[in-house]
Amino acid sequence: MMHVCFNGQMIAENTPVFNADNRGFRYGDGVFETIKVSKERIPLIDFHFERLITSLQLLKIQHSYTKELLVQWIMRLCQLNQCKDSARVRLAAFRNAIGHAEIIIEAQPVKSIDIQTWSQGFSLTIYPYARKSRDVFANLKTANFLPYVMAGFYAVEKGFDDCIVLNDDNKICDSSKANIFMIRDNEFYTPALHQGCINGVMRRYLIDALKELNYVVHQEEIVEEDLVSADELFLTNAVKGIMPVNTFKGKQYNNSITSGIYERLIIPLFA
Repeated sequence: MMHVCFNGQMIAENTPVFNADNRGFRYGDGVFETIKVSKERIPLIDFHFERLITSLQLLKIQHSYTKELLVQWIMRLCQLNQCKDSARVRLAAFRNAIGHAEIIIEAQPVKSIDIQTWSQGFSLTIYPYARKSRDVFANLKTANFLPYVMAGFYAVEKGFDDCIVLNDDNKICDSSKANIFMIRDNEFYTPALHQGCINGVMRRYLIDALKELNYVVHQEEIVEEDLVSADELFLTNAVKGIMPVNTFKGKQYNNSITSGIYERLIIPLFA
């Protein structure tokens, strides 16, 4: 039997944990983190915890959590669910009736990435039916994730692996499940946070790591034509690390630089 963690208590995953008047359910009044556990550790825990606490503060949700406490809950849950070697963890925090945070944590086993499948790359398209705002909440992973949910459905419906979400100025924001990078003339580009993208922990890690390797990384406005003219494209998230893009708007991309970055920065991170 799989378990979940509710406010530190380990319970069966089919146990009811909140009422119909729950604010997270009613209003999307909360945030979440998607976390990779690898070899009994959380590689990017500092970034995850900082983003979680910053988000709760911005939403004025009171809490008393420490990083050490949350790590303890996550690892206990992974041990119960027999996935402490490789797991996808979802930590959701929502506002209760008196304004304090409550937390639900899920943990499921995740398979190691198959390099042969990975190297084939991902296909992308544009989601045409929504535009992401660039307000003060745009960089948060909130429980109100509707544009990304619908973009994900659209990708499946149209036969693509993922779908790009545009902001309210028709610039590139991110994808339904990842941040996006492009490579041109051996320099890296990614939408700036003021363009409305999620402040992804893998995005943050990669920007810092690339700069340490003396690569130039630009954070700026990016349009569809920039992606088409790029040498390489790739997606990033906390669970899969880097995902190379093989096709967008009819263009085929190679992933020679992306593959090298994956081997140099992602494989050791999860080792």
